[in-house]
Amino acid sequence: MLTRRLPGCRQSGAVTLLLCGTMLLLVVWIAAGTLHMLLSGRQLAVMQFEREIAFRAAEVALLDAEADLLTAAASQDINDRLGIWPAPGHCGSGRQAGICRPAVAGPPVWQPWLLVDADADAVGVPLGRFSGASLPVLPAGAAGTQELPRYVAEILDEAPPGYGAQDTAPSTTLAPRIRITAIGFGRSRAVRAVVQSVIQP
Repeated sequence: MLTRRLPGCRQSGAVTLLLCGTMLLLVVWIAAGTLHMLLSGRQLAVMQFEREIAFRAAEVALLDAEADLLTAAASQDINDRLGIWPAPGHCGSGRQAGICRPAVAGPPVWQPWLLVDADADAVGVPLGRFSGASLPVLPAGAAGTQELPRYVAEILDEAPPGYGAQDTAPSTTLAPRIRITAIGFGRSRAVRAVVQSVIQP
């Protein structure tokens, strides 16, 4: 005995197949969206962690610079860190390394630190250059950086009158304001943090 399929059954099967395919596609889209959201959240968390490492390293360099310059300001040695200033628009060398006098016009000396492809080591001095400070040795499995942070100090103003005309800064004159800028790195040197402070010894 032969059975004959009704056209309605064929239509019903096609609709069911189409509905199942649509549902399956919807589930795949939801799964892909959830996976993307989880991976993006993880990436953001890792980037935030890397920035925190860089920020803490920059803070360490900033504190090292402040201690270095305050100690130098208390010294009476004419050849010490603040004894002889570089010319305007230049940075010092030797005992005056990392100390700069800004030019009358032009960008600050630390501006390259804000550029991704710039060589950060071309500006300033590394942590501990004059103080002997160093980054702690990290135990196995600990998160941190061994990239030395750097700092640069700029003499912002020169007062009282006549102060900038001399190459030396006598101890009787009012000390100038000094802007310290420090850069720290994450576990990758591509991740950077820059912090600043202004001191007046």
